[in-house]
Amino acid sequence: MTAAPLGVLVREEALRKSGDAASGKVLSILNRVVGVSDLYAWAFGARQFDEIEPKTVKKLVANNGNAEKDEVAAALMKFVGEREYACDDESDAVAVGIAWLLEKGMIDNPYEQEPKKATRRKKDDAACNCQK
Repeated sequence: MTAAPLGVLVREEALRKSGDAASGKVLSILNRVVGVSDLYAWAFGARQFDEIEPKTVKKLVANNGNAEKDEVAAALMKFVGEREYACDDESDAVAVGIAWLLEKGMIDNPYEQEPKKATRRKKDDAACNCQK
């Protein structure tokens, strides 16, 4: 199999020492997936290889680091227009690519242009160690 060299291979970071992927079976499967993508990158001459954390993808694409998969998929509309995704994996892959482009400053972040919501903290004098 021959193909043109890859410019950049980006994947969602899957292997952390902590987090949900701690079970042996899941970790074993993820190790294989990561190994296949590493082999693919090497075989097709990727010039750059990056990983991006899931929370970062959610924060950059959906403006919420705790966004659910459907929220991330819906937020993609701001970047690529309305699309039908065959499954979560497909929209996740697009989100990872968009997040990487945002992180590198290659595309504009629409959330940076939105006015920030003002938040006011109510000061609790009893909890404050200030002297009056």
